[in-house]
Amino acid sequence: MDSLLLLKNDLARRHTTVDIADLDADEGLHGIRCPLCRWRPSAASRWSCDWTEIDSPEPFFNACGTEWNTFATRGRCPGCGHQWRWTSCLRCGQWSPHEEWYEHDE
Repeated sequence: MDSLLLLKNDLARRHTTVDIADLDADEGLHGIRCPLCRWRPSAASRWSCDWTEIDSPEPFFNACGTEWNTFATRGRCPGCGHQWRWTSCLRCGQWSPHEEWYEHDE
């Protein structure tokens, strides 16, 4: 009789969600826009610390699964401390260097 081996995902136990209470969830974040499609995320927008080889320019690292607003920490994951160099747009799905999302006053 064949046996079935099931593997448990250890990342599920380390999953953390971080809420940012001091930002208004209904308005776009001032001074932050996707450099490609110009979409402005809100405080309620969430990214996940999840490395995937598919379409990601981010170099490999041991992702922790934390969900948070990446702009509240300037791209640093509050779960594992990884500094994200790239951020994907939740509207257009394209990747841009994280620092290019911040609008600079001329």
